[in-house]
Parts: sequence; C-alpha cells; structure tokens
Amino acid sequence: MEKFKDLPTLYDAANPTTASEKALVVGYWFQEIEGNENFESQALNTKLKNMGHGVKNITRAFDVLQNMTPRLVIQIQKSGQTKQARKKYKVTTEGIRKVQEMMQVTKGRGEK
Repeated sequence: MEKFKDLPTLYDAANPTTASEKALVVGYWFQEIEGNENFESQALNTKLKNMGHGVKNITRAFDVLQNMTPRLVIQIQKSGQTKQARKKYKVTTEGIRKVQEMMQVTKGRGEK
C-alpha cells in the first residue's frame, strides 16, 4: 500500500463522493495512518471542514456506514444521553478494505 504524507493526499487518492465515504476515508486516516484505536466524529468532521469537505450531518454519515452489510464502521462509545452526545467509532476490517479499494480504483483511472 502506498504511503501518504498527509490526509489531503490520501483523501485525493481515495476520491470519496458521498458524505459516508468522506467519513470513512478520514476515519481510515485516524486509525490506520495515525495509529489511533478509535476516533470521535466531531474531530473527524473538523479535519474534513479544514480541507473544505465538511459533512453537514456527520452522525448520519456514520449511521449509513454502520447499517451497511458488512459494517464498515462500528460505534464503540457514546458520552452523554442526548442525541448530540459525542460518539467514538472504529473502522472495521471491511471498512479498511473499502478505502484501499477506493484508492486502487482512482490509481487505475490515473494510469489510463
């Protein structure tokens, strides 16, 4: 797998098109590149916003990833009782595979 020096380079290589794909790609960065065991949705969306790709409803984006079969992301913690409580997530093995496939598809297009 190609090494990426920063998140924008990895993001560009994966070329996500939906809010859920954007969340998955940045989650992959937090977990697989930075080595975090899990990540908070708000921190992830802050990274997206800083790159100009913020997601309007990050919780909904993660809900989509969690409801897929197989699941691409799992929620591992929720702090607080409200709907807006901070949530922590982890990218599953299938989610990691999906991001790697996204990068391969983009790489293949660039070589044509």
